[in-house]
Amino acid sequence: MSIGNIEWDELITHAREISKHGGLKVRDGARCIEDLPISGPEEILRITGAFARENGAILMSSGGTTGNPKLAYTPFHQALGRLLSEWRPLGPGNVVLNLFNPGRLWGAHYFIQALVEQSRAVSAPTGPFTPAEVATWLPMFRKVGVNTLAGAPTGLADFAKGILDRGDELAINTIIWLAEPWTEKKYRTVRKAFPSAGFWCDYGSVETHSIAVNGPECDRDTYHLLADQLIEPQERGALLTRIGNGWTVPLLRYRLGDRIKPASCRCGRSEALVIEGRADDSVSLLSALISTGKVIELAEQVPGVEEVQLILTRSKKETAIREASVFTITFTGAAEPKQVSKQILNGIHNLASMVHQYPNSFLVKRVQKLQRVTRTNKVPAVIWREMET
Repeated sequence: MSIGNIEWDELITHAREISKHGGLKVRDGARCIEDLPISGPEEILRITGAFARENGAILMSSGGTTGNPKLAYTPFHQALGRLLSEWRPLGPGNVVLNLFNPGRLWGAHYFIQALVEQSRAVSAPTGPFTPAEVATWLPMFRKVGVNTLAGAPTGLADFAKGILDRGDELAINTIIWLAEPWTEKKYRTVRKAFPSAGFWCDYGSVETHSIAVNGPECDRDTYHLLADQLIEPQERGALLTRIGNGWTVPLLRYRLGDRIKPASCRCGRSEALVIEGRADDSVSLLSALISTGKVIELAEQVPGVEEVQLILTRSKKETAIREASVFTITFTGAAEPKQVSKQILNGIHNLASMVHQYPNSFLVKRVQKLQRVTRTNKVPAVIWREMET
């Protein structure tokens, strides 16, 4: 069941237009959307690069990986005309603390700056804080009237912890979050520090920019597709198509990295969706195919586990990109590693069989803090390492 609707005449015209600008060729006799080609990051980079040579752009890259990031040339307008016609968290009178890291090609910081400008609000582009740094800055934040935070859940939780550790308050009425999902601990921390704040999210990627949005009236993890778009849910990753002007990039059946399904939302708006997880999360551990998302889900079900991260180690003899020799499950919280190990192995039988043969291939460790991507301050679900020799 698709989310959204685009008439066939508009769709085929759009597909042929994209083909002229570097997109994939549309075969003769195409009669339905399934006849149209599926595009990926290479087509996006080629198309946006061609537009950038004529009109200029910001070169941006994805921010949630320790591997090679995806690149896209983003128009300076960042599709804010499209976005603000349906989603407007800011206006005059908002003073926004921009907690996203600047530089290193990560677009979130610059998206917030442009959003603030177009909303006629005020930005304080500080970047992230450690909890210990917050106390020093609080008097200044109060003096200038900071009432809005913008950041990824990790950075927002760090800032909130700084407030709570001090036993202090800051009158925040709006929180804009994007770039990574919430963990329950981070959400509880932010909600406790700022109980009156409304939460707003813009869901998208560096290649696509804004796709769907939610607001304080919505379920936290439910989003609403922006107009003139169509999503085809698929296990291998949802396909996104969009028509019309004003977007950052024209899209024809672009393969997203997320599994998406239709949903309903307490706000009653149509075109609701939820993100079920990453579509490309299968990893080979000594020939056993394992879903990293399933491992994380099982670990998170153990009482006392707060947040989970997988460290996947590959030896130099392995040639497959997603082939590992060692699975290390790290987690924060009060649970015992044996509890976490038992839960995972009981839930994934082919992993249990592999661990029985190779017990050193599966490790579970409790840690004080999970690893972050230095460039973006995000906590990736999976980190790849090469085995030390």
